[in-house]
Amino acid sequence: MDPVSLEKALEKKCKNHFWLAWILFLTASPIVFNSAHLASYVFLGGNPTFFCNIPELVEANWTKEQIREISSPGLSKQSCVHYAWNYSLLKDLDFNEALTYSNISQKPDVIKCKNYIYDEDVFHQTIVSEWDLVCDDLPLRSTAQSTIALGKFVGALVFGLLSDRFGRKKTFAFSCIMYMIVGPSTAFVNSYGLFILFRLLIGVAGAGAYDTGYTILMELTVKNYRAYVGNIFNIAFSIGLIFLPLAAYFTNNWRQLQLAISVPICVLLINCWFIPESPRWLITSGKIEKASHIIGSVERLEDSEPDQFSLSNSKGKSNSCRKNVFFIFEDYTKLFATLELTKRTLICYYLWSMGNLYYYTIALSGANFEVNQYLYIGLNGLVETPGFLLPLLFFAYFGRKSSGIALWTVSGIAMLVIIVIPQGWPIMCVTLVARLAGAAAYGAIMFYTLELFPTENRNTAMGSCVTMSQLGPLLAPYVVDILGKKVWWLPTTLCGSLALLGAFLLMFVPETRDTPMLDTIYEMKRVEKESLFKEPERAN
Repeated sequence: MDPVSLEKALEKKCKNHFWLAWILFLTASPIVFNSAHLASYVFLGGNPTFFCNIPELVEANWTKEQIREISSPGLSKQSCVHYAWNYSLLKDLDFNEALTYSNISQKPDVIKCKNYIYDEDVFHQTIVSEWDLVCDDLPLRSTAQSTIALGKFVGALVFGLLSDRFGRKKTFAFSCIMYMIVGPSTAFVNSYGLFILFRLLIGVAGAGAYDTGYTILMELTVKNYRAYVGNIFNIAFSIGLIFLPLAAYFTNNWRQLQLAISVPICVLLINCWFIPESPRWLITSGKIEKASHIIGSVERLEDSEPDQFSLSNSKGKSNSCRKNVFFIFEDYTKLFATLELTKRTLICYYLWSMGNLYYYTIALSGANFEVNQYLYIGLNGLVETPGFLLPLLFFAYFGRKSSGIALWTVSGIAMLVIIVIPQGWPIMCVTLVARLAGAAAYGAIMFYTLELFPTENRNTAMGSCVTMSQLGPLLAPYVVDILGKKVWWLPTTLCGSLALLGAFLLMFVPETRDTPMLDTIYEMKRVEKESLFKEPERAN
């Protein structure tokens, strides 16, 4: 079966827009839960006010505010130390007498807390208050988020291998079933170590559902539709961000929230049943009749002699293990075969990893801005929707390069001006502008990367860019929690500076609008030489 005939058959199938919308729903709906789990750290981890627990004063039935006023006056709202008063003496006094005594007496030294009291008026019980993930153990809070990103990385490799070997549909179904098990189970763990393990598995399952779902969607559509359905596919992330704060608002602790965003995953049984296998994978596996049945009677696929298309894909399948685990070292090194390819590869790596860091830093920074977390996350989801569609509008009138430069410049400036914006609604509005521009810029870079590399290197370039992009969500929680703890505006200022650097680096890659997509490195070298010869002619 040659690729031209397959494309024609799929093109006729895609003209049935109801069928196309149904496939889009089946492949994209798991991403709603992916998004909710990825951002759930904001509420599961919370950022509660805390101070040292003084057992003597708790035993004397003092209120939280009374304990704070005696043990931690003048200290930060999140205090890791307390004054070393003789609390056995103070507990026998009433609060006013104890307050007078502390005011007229010389303040003793401060010592580290042994355990903590949490203010759970804003955030109900979280993993922070359950396992004391504060002060010296603050990085453990960030690890709860970075672990799910690590799971995504592992899942992309593992399920990429399984998808090539056993088929897209089986892998998609296995990922969804795994999701249905580990998601709700996380709510019942009784230790931090188990929680981290299940977060890792959630990331693995989410990556499998996302990657195989997206692959099925792309392999069931033709090039005229892929750009549009690919952007609409990403809107599922926005829906998940809107759903998450609603679930968090109506639950009382992190376990209930985990169940609220996990139990509905059971509806994916519908997706597992109805989602079709990729006809492209079936053809490369020699299952022509099944592929013909999926495409329908529009155009039957004949089981003719093996052609170049089938053979090349079969070879790709046989080598899929090495390709997914090691990216086939020789293919990877081809990305650095020439100075021009090396430049494009390194710039794309930077933009993908920086774009993800930018994305997750904004999502996790609400606590540093002192804004309503529920509203903040929900509005982030709302502004993302036009952000994912904006590149299509830009590309209709402007080039890929100019669009990327403009969007990353706006994104960077918006993040940098946050430092001088008043807290509350003003800073939230500016952050939402940054979110909109950042989502659009990241979408633009995804398209741009496809066109910057020749066909023989395109899959390797995209795969390695996706891998590099996982550095963003791995680092973001540490940037927000640790740097933001020191200076609230430092994470956004860092990301704003990195975004402007990204806009600058885009000046060193060529424009690809209205230019044919190249197939080989040889063609790319030829085009480079032709452009060098044209420059002196223009000068003359």
